[in-house]
Amino acid sequence: MKGLSRHEVGRDTIRSFKRQRSGGQRFRSAHRTRGTMGEANKDGTFEVDIPMEEGEPLGATPNEKLVVTKVQNGTLAEGKLRIGDQILKVNNIAIQDTNHFFRLLRYAPPNARLTVCRDSKKAEELEARIHIPADRAKLIQRRDGFLYQLVKIDWKPGGPKLGLGIKHYQNRVLVSRADPGSLAATQLLVGDHIIDIDGKPVTDKDVARELLLKALQSTGCVTSVIERPESMEAKHWVQTALAATAAQPPSVQMNSDVRDIAAKERQRLKAKAEQPKKASILGRTAAPRKVSIVAGQGEHYIASDNEGKALRPVRK
Repeated sequence: MKGLSRHEVGRDTIRSFKRQRSGGQRFRSAHRTRGTMGEANKDGTFEVDIPMEEGEPLGATPNEKLVVTKVQNGTLAEGKLRIGDQILKVNNIAIQDTNHFFRLLRYAPPNARLTVCRDSKKAEELEARIHIPADRAKLIQRRDGFLYQLVKIDWKPGGPKLGLGIKHYQNRVLVSRADPGSLAATQLLVGDHIIDIDGKPVTDKDVARELLLKALQSTGCVTSVIERPESMEAKHWVQTALAATAAQPPSVQMNSDVRDIAAKERQRLKAKAEQPKKASILGRTAAPRKVSIVAGQGEHYIASDNEGKALRPVRK
């Protein structure tokens, strides 16, 4: 049998590999389109089978309650998951939190079986939240890792209190407290960034508080566009912002010469405060003065420019 040259062997091997690879790609593409959705279980949940490769993103973003808040077009989740779906299990393993969910997805290939609970009413409410009017969407400066939605707070006399605490940080109004059982807790989470109130942009906590109270007292409801952290980086930024003290550097950077002048003035004032005070030439002391009250009347004659002159009559 005649042996093959290195060049011939390499060429035949490459051709065979290309045929196998193209066939494998066709198989995977055909298999991927057959993502199945099982029948509903007795508890109202159902299973969704999503074929996926290692390292391939799902394309669905869940919030802290594992409710899908975003489905990206052209991804594995499109057509299989909807906004409002709550993901309960991955390959029959109950999910503890969002970090656990993404860890389970990492080891799910070649197939991820998701146990999903779908509530049409909640899905409609979530869709309405995510849909922000165009005139208010213009106020948003979108950042990666954050979710944007519209919330509405309704107030009735005698009902729960507002229970909201806010602070400002770098021209942003952040939710620092939402009391359990309060109106704020039904719509807001600690760390939410309040972008506007009834369409009016807010960057100061006092202005935001005034607009909130005025709207609730006059109409009984208030709407707000909020920015909510979703990724780990975004949540870390929010935690840092909430832990920051009120004394912050200005959000607008000053010129270098202005900063130098301000630093010198601070040093001058500090040095002046540390210097001992000189004794007064008037003999005054630092001791507090005492006030004495003397009973009786006294008369003291000062002076007069017209001393000894009688008054002259004038014509009426």
